[in-house]
Amino acid sequence: MTSPVITVFMAAYNSSGFIEESIASILTQTFKDFEFIIIDDGSTDDTASVVKKFTDSRIRFIQNEGNKGLPYTRNRLLTLAKGEYIAILDSDDIAYPNRLQLQLDFLYAHPEIALCGGHSKIIDKNGLESNNEIIAPTDDSINMRILFTNPFVNSSTMFKTQAFKEVNGYRDYALAEDFDLFIRISEKYKVANIDAFLVKYRIHGENITIKRSEDQEKNELQILKYIQDSLGMPFNITHLNLHKQLFTNNLKKTSFLSYFDLLNAMKTANTKSKRFDQQKVNRFLFNKWFEILKSKKANVKALNWYFKKELYHPSFFNFKQFRKVFKISLRGLIS
Repeated sequence: MTSPVITVFMAAYNSSGFIEESIASILTQTFKDFEFIIIDDGSTDDTASVVKKFTDSRIRFIQNEGNKGLPYTRNRLLTLAKGEYIAILDSDDIAYPNRLQLQLDFLYAHPEIALCGGHSKIIDKNGLESNNEIIAPTDDSINMRILFTNPFVNSSTMFKTQAFKEVNGYRDYALAEDFDLFIRISEKYKVANIDAFLVKYRIHGENITIKRSEDQEKNELQILKYIQDSLGMPFNITHLNLHKQLFTNNLKKTSFLSYFDLLNAMKTANTKSKRFDQQKVNRFLFNKWFEILKSKKANVKALNWYFKKELYHPSFFNFKQFRKVFKISLRGLIS
């Protein structure tokens, strides 16, 4: 028996209210050559009963002995996955009918890319679409965007099984293990997003990922430390905390020049480690600095800060940016 092209994976825990629709969205895909691994992580509701209603032979339903957590459950893919690619769908989300075909076509056309995702529509607990969307970045700076954000919607991702196994799967960073995986794949391979809507992402009161916890805060710090280590930055608790503020978009008004110091430290470290293309990352870090300046609506020193030589280069000049920063400086003068 030949192996399927794709392993679709769904981890489930107390998902009886949503999982039927999620499963159906995979079984009705336009691309048919896949296995569908569903692992119930010790649910105490009717999740298992709902899954067992489906008789499609492509489904491989597995039940953990008790609640083991997402990292353990997802890492079962290391031995279970038979497909060349792994596609993730959370048990409360919905895949568009052509999702698998679009991603497979893209990965076949770009064999150097090991991980890709796409956009998502936001739906509520009843499956109704809102006016909100998650537009994933599709430019060539995605691997650098990982410095400050997770540029992927987990439920939209597809990655090469070989790459997943090369990095030894997920690490035990509960509620952040997907982001950590994407970082480590991006260190070895090119990554991308497709300019298409691939999934409907459900927001409801029981979303695990929107319930922040002390463990999640701790794990995010560990991941950011890993990012800094990979850049070649020496450990500095101040830089780590500043990095966390940028990552969570929780900027402090009193820390603007400290953010500049952090970005400059990243630039300096990359010059030695060559983790990223130097010219591209220098421009990226300068644009990040502009974003930080832009967040402060009135600042008499904004224009001077924009041109600070440690990050600025004449080739980075952008008239729209300049005009924006000039207005911020002007408001600072008259406020």
